[in-house]
Amino acid sequence: MPAGDARSDAGARLDEIRAQLDAVATEHCQAVMGGAPRPDLAGIPGLLAEVQRLLPDLPSSERAKADMMMGCGWHMLGEDEKALEPLLRAVSSQGLAVSDHLSAILVVMPLLRQRCRWSQLLQAGEKAYDLAGRWVLPFMKGVALSRLNCMEQAADCLEEAIQMKPGLKQAHLEFQQAAAELGDTQRCRRVAQLLVDHGGYWVSSLQRPLHFDPKVRSQPWHDPRRFKLVHALEDNFGVICAELEAMERRWGKVGSGHRGNENSRHDADLVTAGEWQEVVLLGDSQECQDNCASCPRTSELLQSFPEVASCAAAKLGESLFSRLLPGTRLRAHCGPTNLRLTCHLGICIPSGCEIICGGEARRWETGRCLVFDDSFEHEVRHEGAEARTVLLVNFWHPDAEMPEWPKEPKEPAA
Repeated sequence: MPAGDARSDAGARLDEIRAQLDAVATEHCQAVMGGAPRPDLAGIPGLLAEVQRLLPDLPSSERAKADMMMGCGWHMLGEDEKALEPLLRAVSSQGLAVSDHLSAILVVMPLLRQRCRWSQLLQAGEKAYDLAGRWVLPFMKGVALSRLNCMEQAADCLEEAIQMKPGLKQAHLEFQQAAAELGDTQRCRRVAQLLVDHGGYWVSSLQRPLHFDPKVRSQPWHDPRRFKLVHALEDNFGVICAELEAMERRWGKVGSGHRGNENSRHDADLVTAGEWQEVVLLGDSQECQDNCASCPRTSELLQSFPEVASCAAAKLGESLFSRLLPGTRLRAHCGPTNLRLTCHLGICIPSGCEIICGGEARRWETGRCLVFDDSFEHEVRHEGAEARTVLLVNFWHPDAEMPEWPKEPKEPAA
């Protein structure tokens, strides 16, 4: 084969591998940010080995891209020693696309810092500044401060970067996490509106999930009558209540790890007053399995809906009994993704409690369901005299690309 053809074939194959790595990297970032299940990384080493074999046949202009791919790929696998040298070659190269150059720089800088290679760290920072302009330094500083748990300073730096570059999605995602930690809801809304106005991601300042699929309808409340799940839960209300009565000794405080993943610990931070308790049925721990065995008919009912069982299996959202003691308040917050919806079946509903989602307040009713999109900002207030109890069920949004179950009928956007 002529040398030119070999280089052309190698470049085409490099682009194919790049597309595969980008797809996995996107899923990996979404998982790290808390909005999606972790992807399977088992195929990455083979792809990186193939990139290494392609190097001799690549034109010089493509070798820097291959170095960037190998460095970012090994870093994604946690193999930072293997990542460092190809990343450094990519950073010092000429002719690499600005976005690829910045990707290599942003990955390599913390590796250089860990190894106290200050001169190279400074050179990488200066390169980033030359490539992208003034927003890079406050953005990177904000990310670093966030990782150091200096949330107030991080939010200030990230907002500075956003003011310089309002469409910088990653800065918005980092800012929202920092500002949410500070409990500054008004600031979250105000800064999110900059990205909404810019276009291309969020469509409302009240809907700020870390993972956002623009193909999914954006409305805070959904008509419960349109979901087969709702009819099944309401039709079996007596069975569900009877099984819950036998679970009284199984209540645990939210945040104590009953779900078998990090979701519960995150939710514990939402409690600003009172106490939030749960009995988890579809989760990721032995305790969940034991609860299902003690609540067989309810668990079987939930498992019969693929959109419910699959959501729990993917660690995207559990099914559980949720109880708020009198005086409990859950601060305003947004869920991690708009790919799921949440159903609440009212079981014990005293007066004085309400949920506000997307700026609209609603109250539970015993034996009836509410369905809402928890990627919209929502909060709960319980000012009644008795515990409020619901069956909380997370399930895939009917607009999500999930062919395993029949689609629910579409409803007009609110």
